Amino acid sequence: MSSRPDVLPPVSTLGEIESRVGIPSIESLLAERDTLVKEVAPLRAKHGPFGTYDALRKVQLATIGAAIRAQAVLDERKITEAAIDEASHSDPAYVDWITQATREKTEWVLVENTIQGIGELIRRGDAIARYLTAEVGLSR
Repeated sequence: MSSRPDVLPPVSTLGEIESRVGIPSIESLLAERDTLVKEVAPLRAKHGPFGTYDALRKVQLATIGAAIRAQAVLDERKITEAAIDEASHSDPAYVDWITQATREKTEWVLVENTIQGIGELIRRGDAIARYLTAEVGLSR
C-alpha cells in the first residue's frame, strides 16, 4: 500500500499559511486519506461490520465439503457429516484461505490506524490554528 498520494493537489492560500505555521496542508492530508480509504474499502467490505467474511468462509467450507463428498462417492465409501466437517476445516485450501484472511485483517487494521492518524493530524492542525488565532487576538 502506498502511504502517500500519487499527485498532490495544488496548495491553496490556506496551505501557504499552514506551511508557515508548520502544519501539513489540509489538501495533502485529505488526498492521502482519500487514497487510503480507496485502498482499504475492499477490506472494510469483507472484514468490517456487516462484512462478507463469514459468508465467504462458509462458501469456502461448503466447496471443500462438496469435493470431499464427491471423492467419497467416487471411492464408494460412506462418510459422516462430522467427518466431512472435520476434513473441510483441516483441508490445506481452507488453511490457506484463513491465513490469507488473517493477512488481510492485519493490513486492514494498519491502514485504518493510518487513516485515524491523519484525522488526528487534521484535528491537531485545527487546534494549533485556533490557538494562533487566539494568540494574535490577545496581542492586539
